[in-house]
Amino acid sequence: MRNLIFILTAFLLGACSLKPSLKVGEANFTSMDSNVSIEKNWWKDFNDSNLNLLVEKALKNNADLKIAYVNLKQAAAQLGIDRSDLLPKLDASANANRAKSSINAPNNKTGAFSYNNSFDMGLNLSYEVDLWGKYRDNYNASYENLKASEFDYVAARLSIISNVVQMYFNSANAYEAMQIYKETMEAYTQTYELKRSLYEIGAIGEYELAQSKAELESVKAQYINAIDTKENYLKALKILTASDLDDVLYREENYQKFTHFAKSLPEGISSTILLQRPDINAALSRLTQQNYLVGVARSAFLPSLSLTGLLGFESGDLDTLVKDGSKAWSVGGKFLMPIFHWGEIYQSVNLAKLSKDKAFITYENTLKTAFAEVRYALSQRKTSLQNYENYKALLEAQEKIYTLASIRYENGSIPLIEYLDARRNLLSAKISYANATYLMANSIVDVIKAFGGGFEANANLSQEIEENAKELDMSFRE
Repeated sequence: MRNLIFILTAFLLGACSLKPSLKVGEANFTSMDSNVSIEKNWWKDFNDSNLNLLVEKALKNNADLKIAYVNLKQAAAQLGIDRSDLLPKLDASANANRAKSSINAPNNKTGAFSYNNSFDMGLNLSYEVDLWGKYRDNYNASYENLKASEFDYVAARLSIISNVVQMYFNSANAYEAMQIYKETMEAYTQTYELKRSLYEIGAIGEYELAQSKAELESVKAQYINAIDTKENYLKALKILTASDLDDVLYREENYQKFTHFAKSLPEGISSTILLQRPDINAALSRLTQQNYLVGVARSAFLPSLSLTGLLGFESGDLDTLVKDGSKAWSVGGKFLMPIFHWGEIYQSVNLAKLSKDKAFITYENTLKTAFAEVRYALSQRKTSLQNYENYKALLEAQEKIYTLASIRYENGSIPLIEYLDARRNLLSAKISYANATYLMANSIVDVIKAFGGGFEANANLSQEIEENAKELDMSFRE
């Protein structure tokens, strides 16, 4: 027995892995050298309690986030299953049999029926020695799958938060546009009424009147479109938050002009932060998982060794089953070497390698996509800031023109038509400025999302996810 334990220990210590080496090239983003970090609760920097409420509702009710969390828990359960393969299995068993032998049985010398009873009970120990690291590699593959599922959950959470923030900005922008278009529609109506009066006295022709009518109808269409756009954004918010938000979103006082959207962001952010993106980490974990599974597939080419042991009692009489004289034990082993499987093992290894190749391509593509998204987000951010400043200057100029036109009109220096033109131009500038403001706000979110939303992969990730998951409404579970 001592020799058996020694041999088993040697096998355990000598188990090796057949997984291939994994070489992943380092990403080099030389254009990003700033070391600015992103706060985890970045959306709260907008200082909008209504927005915070919407994010809170989404993190509680969103179905996609719930699915991501369930996937994570499934991966954790599978890890527990695969961990058990590394350890011996211990089972308890009990058997009772009664047999009747025929009179004509070869060994029956009594010439009568004979009855035989047998009883046994005990503990059965079984263990497959992990000679080639098959079970260790399989466990490590499951661990990487769990990590990937955790990163998927973080990515889903970031996507949902970003979508809620941007939909909220868009709905606020649509509401502000709706208000401006309503005022613009009134101005164009006044202009049209004036031109109709001029047409009736022959001061202008039919062409000028028709042109004014077309402009009025165009503004009316834009007003209706703004209403429809706002409703669509609100519907999207309801889907994201999985709740009825009429009591919050339809209160006009919640739509304000967000002058604090002009918060500063760096033009470049450290590539270290970029590589913290959850989707990049998920792709790398899945590549590592597939690399381990290649080792699992390769181990099928090599022999396996299974050990079994039994300790218990056996007797032909139930009354003496647990007596000292009924004690029994056995120790055994089974050596299995694959010889000919019609290419099954070879194709299994080939399939595992192809899965690894696909995971590698996915990882590289994720890196390239991430870099492209960052460059695009930073470019859009720069453009949106420039447009914001330009439209802000335009608005200030139109406000000055309108003020002067108002003074001149009151003094009788200019006709009503010029005053109305100044008013229409001012309202048009307001629309452009409002759009530029919200595009700038969305560009902030795009940059934050492109850099991973402040996510950091660390040893406490599982604990952080469980803390965040407490926000989820999982009351449907039994």
